[in-house]
Amino acid sequence: MERFEHGGNVYVHDGVLDYSANLNPLGIPASVKEALVRAVDSFDIYPDPSCTQLVSAIAEFENVDTDWVVPTAGATDAITRLCHAAALEHEDARALVCAPCYSGYEQALEQAGIPIERHELHEADGLHVTRRILDDITDEIGLVFLANPNNPTGLCLERDLLESVLARAEEIDAFVALDECFIDLTQQGGSNDLLERFSNLVIVKALTKTFALAGIRVGYALSSSAGMVELLRSLGQMWAVSTPAQTAGTVALREGEYVQQAQKLIAQERARLTAVLQNHGMHVVPGQSNYLMFKVPDETQSATDGSPLHQAPACQRLYEDLLTHGVLVRRCENYYGLHGQWYRIAVRSSEDNDRFIEAFEKVCS
Repeated sequence: MERFEHGGNVYVHDGVLDYSANLNPLGIPASVKEALVRAVDSFDIYPDPSCTQLVSAIAEFENVDTDWVVPTAGATDAITRLCHAAALEHEDARALVCAPCYSGYEQALEQAGIPIERHELHEADGLHVTRRILDDITDEIGLVFLANPNNPTGLCLERDLLESVLARAEEIDAFVALDECFIDLTQQGGSNDLLERFSNLVIVKALTKTFALAGIRVGYALSSSAGMVELLRSLGQMWAVSTPAQTAGTVALREGEYVQQAQKLIAQERARLTAVLQNHGMHVVPGQSNYLMFKVPDETQSATDGSPLHQAPACQRLYEDLLTHGVLVRRCENYYGLHGQWYRIAVRSSEDNDRFIEAFEKVCS
């Protein structure tokens, strides 16, 4: 596999049911589609470089000051800018990332020329981030990447631990980049209230997941540090956020009820998919977002009472076998610290999940 391969490459596998990318199962809000159609005649005009309406919508949605908002062309743009900002602010500093985590952090860090240190998550700890990470935030670290929830595990951070990380990073004048792109699809609260207390915190978010807008690149960074906000703005290209992206984002962020409906659906369907996977002997990480990571057991593995488990498919064949039934899942072997037994699937609509379950049970039979 390619080192920085991501999910969602349906262009190679035409017509598949895509379980490799994790978007809101409700799809794009109708109000956003209608707004894009109404605004189409304005697409021949340069975008507002200040993203005035979008910034106001983000600030209201996140309950923060407009001066703390940096609109970007998706979360990847925000992450890339942040890495270059850290390189300028902390010459010769290193970055700390968890393993496994979203590979986009390392990709952006390499582009910015920042050496990488890894904090390895242990299966013995359930792949949770624990207080062990504090020992790895040494004086050489200038930037710490965390995700809440983490990708691919789906596990949220303990609040006390996050505050301890921020305090430790503050002691050594390091920034903490907190990726909360999936937080609004969980039933957990975000971390915006910490921005005022910790000027070294930068929260990265996108509308990609929450509003199923993967094809319209719109995201943002939040920081209470005026210096960091100015630096992040200066590192972006002119007109980085297109007019369609500004239009879609401004309207989507008003859809609070839509987000709540998605949270309820995801919680319900996540529990259903978890039960199916576990019934077939899979070890499922108890994530809290709109995706599930699971491990295919060794075929010789037995249940805790000594009885044989349902015969699991060979881990190296699960991806191909599901593809033959028209389902694309995410292999996790290119995540640092994982191997070919690990997979991740999206939590989609009830109808889509019915199709996934049918295909999965055929493969496991």
